Amino acid sequence: MKNSVGIIPVFVSHMGCPNDCVFCNQRKISGVVNAISPDELEAYVISYLETMKREQVELAFFGGSFTGIEIELQEKYLKVAYDFKTRGLIDKIRLSTRPDYVDDIVVRRLRKYEVDLVELGCQSFDDEVLLTSKRGHTSGIIESAVRRLKDSGIEVGIQLMLGLPGDSFHKFQNSIWQTVKLAPSCVRLYPALVIKDTELEILYHTGVYQPLVLEVATAWCAWAFEILNEHKIQVIRMGLQRTDLIDFDGAVIAGPFHPAFGELVLSKVFLKPIEKWFKESNMKIDELSRISILTNPSQQSIVIGQNRSNIKFLLAMLSINPNQLICKADHNVAFNTVWIKSNDDVAQITIMN
Repeated sequence: MKNSVGIIPVFVSHMGCPNDCVFCNQRKISGVVNAISPDELEAYVISYLETMKREQVELAFFGGSFTGIEIELQEKYLKVAYDFKTRGLIDKIRLSTRPDYVDDIVVRRLRKYEVDLVELGCQSFDDEVLLTSKRGHTSGIIESAVRRLKDSGIEVGIQLMLGLPGDSFHKFQNSIWQTVKLAPSCVRLYPALVIKDTELEILYHTGVYQPLVLEVATAWCAWAFEILNEHKIQVIRMGLQRTDLIDFDGAVIAGPFHPAFGELVLSKVFLKPIEKWFKESNMKIDELSRISILTNPSQQSIVIGQNRSNIKFLLAMLSINPNQLICKADHNVAFNTVWIKSNDDVAQITIMN
């Protein structure tokens, strides 16, 4: 069983990043307009700790390019985090930054304050996509940043954004394989969205850019999730997190935004081995058959699918009526596993590692 991890999020929206990529309006994405100051940080962390009951607690700087922040200010943040860590009040420190904001001096600073994990906003490993999106660096910079951090003993996370201008499924597949080769500790997958007040909004309205539709974006992510899972790389998020700004003020102009994007992806991941099992099994199904798919209670909605999409697919594939197939929660079924029961037959399917 994995340890229960609590995250204390500290948003430093847009700080340290003078370069506006075509897709970025970080204040809209994070839901934070004014970043918390180092002087406010201690009280902020304490307020979180008072309500947290976790086996492990991580302080995480999100939303900007942390290592691009003015050094004196950067160190003020890190000193507060380091103090909490040395006192045993938090277990780990993590932060997000750009690959081209990682050099030997930066790494030494991160080691000094015992930063445990750095997430790199890589977005793509395709140089054309990086250029078109105005990232300001090439894929070679990503690889050198990852190796520099890992050689120093700092764990690495990689953030990828699918569906940027110039992207394709083939290019996205290559980005995933390049990620596998670099073997990060974790990955985040974000579909590109057209956010208000970005250059991408202009490109969209002028017909230059067309975002992925939801069905395509979830299919790409499902493929990527399977590959990363197969190589024991944890996918810690798929899709943007729900925030008040994203939900209610019209920040998303277009693109595959869905508040349960990650669950939509996992529904595809779960359906694939279940479909395969039915196609390869010798189960005899007639009008009297009653089939039960048993799942861990925490994953029942994933197995059923949004608007019962997975159940509807299986009913059509098996040519049976709705009364013949049910999905039930069962505490005896392990996480990431389903049981299929029909009459006296029971099959166990492991969905993922």
